[in-house]
Amino acid sequence: MTSFDAIFFDGKISKAHRVIVFFDGVSLSIRGETDSVDIKVSVIDCSIDPPLGRTKRSIRMPGGALLQSDDHEAVKMVESALGTNLSWSFVHFLESHWKAVAACMVGLVFTLIAIVYYGIPHMSNRVARSIPPQVTASASKETLKVFDRRLVGPSALPAERQAEIEGVFKEVAGALDPERADTYTIEFRSGKHIGANAFALPSGIIIATDEFVALAADNNELAGVFAHEIAHVKKRHAIRQILQSTGILFLLSLITGDVTSITNFAAFLPTLLIESGYSREFEREADHEAGLYLISKGLGTKPFRDLLEKLDASHPGSLKLGVFSTHPETVKRIEYLKELEGSQK
Repeated sequence: MTSFDAIFFDGKISKAHRVIVFFDGVSLSIRGETDSVDIKVSVIDCSIDPPLGRTKRSIRMPGGALLQSDDHEAVKMVESALGTNLSWSFVHFLESHWKAVAACMVGLVFTLIAIVYYGIPHMSNRVARSIPPQVTASASKETLKVFDRRLVGPSALPAERQAEIEGVFKEVAGALDPERADTYTIEFRSGKHIGANAFALPSGIIIATDEFVALAADNNELAGVFAHEIAHVKKRHAIRQILQSTGILFLLSLITGDVTSITNFAAFLPTLLIESGYSREFEREADHEAGLYLISKGLGTKPFRDLLEKLDASHPGSLKLGVFSTHPETVKRIEYLKELEGSQK
């Protein structure tokens, strides 16, 4: 038999009674120090609150009566007999040992790092590929309207030159993404506020400015940039970048099929597409695809490298649209393209 000290409340008045509790494995016998309490109750009629640090343990009895005790070991024996709160033993252990708490904090930090660097990118990729085409198509059209109102103007390229470039573009799209080649289209605009540039919208619309076309020495240079932008669309980089930026909660709402979230996503996607740039990883993937395409044509990566340098020189360091990035990063990209070409020989 086990005995332990406790405070007893009868559930009728707020007066506390100091008692001794005797536990024989089947029932609790409660006796007051002044004989004011003498109760026997079956343990199966009781419930025990989960442990919380070193606070008093509470045993709840029929009729609202309550026992509270500091003797955690004794209450634990009663718990074992009832078979309750077994999963809380580990939690209680953590709460009672600072080393365990510290270890959990370290584990939490590493878990968060894993989520940010591995979990969110992986989920972004999966969700981006499951977003309905009509969502990206609608968002891309709205984004193009915003560009037309604020950033670009009508193209002044002759129709013959546009047709020639469209032929180059279709050839690149057919080589890089043959299954969806017919979904890619090219739109010509004057640079107006953004100058020489080319950038992709998620549905497969590629916008090329007159200034960008004028920078290219030949169609091979244009083809390298087209391959880069088509690779962004093929790999869903724009949507993945936005999903990674908006965080895990929004991703979860999309994964669970929350239609409202998908609708809201489509509504603010144009703004995010304009404001978001690509990560270094995504730029590297697109550069890799463009480089391999040019190498497969026997051209090497020089046409793409040359146009990247000219684009870089034509822009201030703050502009981040399309293939442009700040000078130090452009230098690294060019070096990567050289290394890629060397590795293919």
